[in-house]
Amino acid sequence: MAIICPENALATGITGVIDILNVANILSNKKVFSWFLVGVHSEQVTTSQGLTLPCDKKLEDLEKVDVLLWVGSQFQGHQKLWRDCQAYRPLAQHIMALARQSEHVIATCTSVSYLAVSGFLDDYRVTSSWWLKSFYQRYFPQLKVSQEKVYLQDGKVLTSGAAQCYFSMMAHLINQTCGAQLEEELSSWLAIPKLSETQNSYMRIGAFELHQDDRLLSLQSYIKNNLNDTLTLGSLAAHLSVSERTLIRRFQKQIGLSPSQYVRLARLEKAKQLLRTTRMNVTQVAWQVGYQDLGSFNRVFKEQYGKTLAEYRQLCL
Repeated sequence: MAIICPENALATGITGVIDILNVANILSNKKVFSWFLVGVHSEQVTTSQGLTLPCDKKLEDLEKVDVLLWVGSQFQGHQKLWRDCQAYRPLAQHIMALARQSEHVIATCTSVSYLAVSGFLDDYRVTSSWWLKSFYQRYFPQLKVSQEKVYLQDGKVLTSGAAQCYFSMMAHLINQTCGAQLEEELSSWLAIPKLSETQNSYMRIGAFELHQDDRLLSLQSYIKNNLNDTLTLGSLAAHLSVSERTLIRRFQKQIGLSPSQYVRLARLEKAKQLLRTTRMNVTQVAWQVGYQDLGSFNRVFKEQYGKTLAEYRQLCL
């Protein structure tokens, strides 16, 4: 397995993967996996915490391997990520050849974009971190991205979201390559939690404000401050003085959500805050964020967070 380490990589993305492979070998009583680190432009990598790790070779010198695994780097905004992607363009053909020859191709979090530069992912369905949805829509519109999945396998390609998603993804790889029994033992020894199938419960409204459209930011602020109003597509478009079609297109480009999806998430997040910080009952909370039908709101809340309003309130006590 070649573990490709971009500059500013998350150290846990490197060491966590190695720990899982090492424990898998120990539990198997044999060396099932071997691995080495690959730097992108040099034979070392500096992680986001400033830790410098030696690498065994550079990406341009890498030859055929069984597994090609790309580690994610620290996210520093859309523009910085897009600039980082450009460093991979001179290596695009080499990356494409390596990916085609490998038995498994794995990418986590931001590294999905690095691999996407080669064009290899155009024929596969992928996932990544939920807060990168608008990034992929803007810079890689050809990709078939499902940001909601914790991890997603399509053929030999396995992709995942950030941090904790790595561990569930690697447990899945162990299952695929070595069987369910080893995965179960590994998950027990390392206490790898069984994550839900989606990243929905991790979504935060602030991550959808990482753009430079001032008028849209103003509208987002208006929405958050008027959640108990009737926030229809027509009223929001009128507030911004644009057509409904333009508003939808603008939301999708900058945010990666439709206006109604954004309003829904803003209401759900506000409800969580009220449940944590006030003594309002669940009916009052629903009214406060613009829902008159408690049953309907309960269903929406559970769909997003996996718990009813009452169950979430109980956790906060």
